[in-house]
Amino acid sequence: AVSTVSKMSIVVLYKNAYGTATLDTDLVAQVSADGGSNYTAAPLTAAGTFSTGILIAKSNDITISNTGTAPKYKISFANQVSTSKETQVYGVAMMY
Repeated sequence: AVSTVSKMSIVVLYKNAYGTATLDTDLVAQVSADGGSNYTAAPLTAAGTFSTGILIAKSNDITISNTGTAPKYKISFANQVSTSKETQVYGVAMMY
């Protein structure tokens, strides 16, 4: 980034291949402004359907306490079980 980042937003396109993911439990997003040294939780909210089977989750105006000029995001999965609960990420957009 050309200047210090103190607010960020994220949009995630995902698919429930098996089962239904619970946002912030099964599919977790985090953002960092300091190159990944410190991550801040990005509480995801369902934001509708992008296309057939592809859903949208978003987190707006996340305040970053460890500011910096190297924005990064991290997506984590939990509780994934083959053929029972499988969440697939199709795309991520990060705004700062």
